Amino acid sequence: MENNDLKSPEHLLPEAKKPERETNKLPRIPIRWRWSVLVGFTVTIAIIVLFFIILDIEHDAWLENQAAQAELQVDRLTDELKLPLLSGSSTETDIVVHSFLEKVPTVLSVVIRYPDGKIKSLGSVSPSKTVLKALVKSSAVKRLPVKQLWYAKSVVYAKTSMGTVAVRFSEKQWENIADKLGQKIFVAAIVVVLLSGVLVFWIAGRMSRPIEMLSDAALKVADGDYQVRLPVRGNDELSDALYQFNVMASELEHKEELRDIFARYLNPELIKEVFESGDVQVKNHRQEVSVLFADMVHFTSFSESIETEGVVNLLNSHFEVFHRVIAYYGGHVDKYIGDAVMAVFNHPVNDKEHARHAAEAGLAINLACQKLGKKRPDGEPVSFRVGLNCGQAIVGNIGAAQRLEYTVIGDAVNMASRMSSIGNGGELVMPRKTFDLLGEGFDFQPLGLQNIKGVSREVEVGRVLVSNPSLLHSIEYVVDLAFNLALPEKNMPQTAGDT
Repeated sequence: MENNDLKSPEHLLPEAKKPERETNKLPRIPIRWRWSVLVGFTVTIAIIVLFFIILDIEHDAWLENQAAQAELQVDRLTDELKLPLLSGSSTETDIVVHSFLEKVPTVLSVVIRYPDGKIKSLGSVSPSKTVLKALVKSSAVKRLPVKQLWYAKSVVYAKTSMGTVAVRFSEKQWENIADKLGQKIFVAAIVVVLLSGVLVFWIAGRMSRPIEMLSDAALKVADGDYQVRLPVRGNDELSDALYQFNVMASELEHKEELRDIFARYLNPELIKEVFESGDVQVKNHRQEVSVLFADMVHFTSFSESIETEGVVNLLNSHFEVFHRVIAYYGGHVDKYIGDAVMAVFNHPVNDKEHARHAAEAGLAINLACQKLGKKRPDGEPVSFRVGLNCGQAIVGNIGAAQRLEYTVIGDAVNMASRMSSIGNGGELVMPRKTFDLLGEGFDFQPLGLQNIKGVSREVEVGRVLVSNPSLLHSIEYVVDLAFNLALPEKNMPQTAGDT
């Protein structure tokens, strides 16, 4: 069975629907960590971009230096090859080239193209077709338009071309320079990222601390703790937000106090409308409800025999317990009419088993009267006649523009009132039609057909008793709970209708 909290009237109010948060399933990442990661990522990207810029500048500088050295080396080689090429001695040519390869370790290969188109390649790297195609006559040292470092120059003697020489230089030196540069920048990047991360984490922590306090305080307010307050320091947007939060919490606390006070006097539906919308715009409508009346037996003679304060105290002691019992079963007290209480079920909180729960509440009220054990001056126990009826009623605002009452009216209410006047003290009386809605666990003791004022035909009515031990035990427990709110709710037994 669903347990409606009995501790205080404000718990009878309908709870405001909390908006769903779309990010509930996402992991919670503090702002300081987000800033640290963001700055670290930005610094890393900046260092990578800077690395490639520096690498490109260094590469251009190295190429310029390499071009200058290549010009000297190729000029020297072509000068040494003039006589061997002029004499046509292949052996002398090979000796000069091999000697050049030994003296200049950065040279990987030498290619000679003779005037007749014959190609001779010496060294560890063979020229590609692209290199051979790009090998043209040139009076000065010129780099070939290929990816590798090929430099070429024509061998000219007495204005006669004896061939073209191309030299392939190694890029190993540049690879070593790039590796060392990358290692240094990598170490520098780690140091910069770590230092900037620590610094940003500290700064972001200082800045996000008020936001974290605001978030924690907002969670407490969402859970109903309106007494939380935040320390306000500084003179910026964050301090303004903290101050406004304190103002909001104070207003909510005051609003909740007013809500608690009004909840003792007004219908919960009205309280909800007023505090959530600021105006009462409740629509009048028809709705099936269960109406329960509990009327004190021989109240007139009782009130005449004792002092006024005694009458009020006795009624309040009974109504306090009745109120808790009715709230437990999902109903609410619509009004107190002198010595009688009128309770409504299935409004404003919908309940599919409102008739059954109203009957259980009526039986619990009778048990509560027995447990209170109050007696009238004549020695008879104080008891209440309880009547119940289920039917259609009009729900809406009744009264003048200056003074409205939000209540239920109609034949269903009148019938419930008449039922409370038929039975004796300690009895629950209802029409047969209402009894048929209760379900299992109850007995109906017919009282015959009754002429009910305002009803054109006779109505079959009867007393209702409990026939199920489990249901009786549940009702007894609810009565105990109404007297002792410290009982553990986790041991709440289920009624026969709830199993």
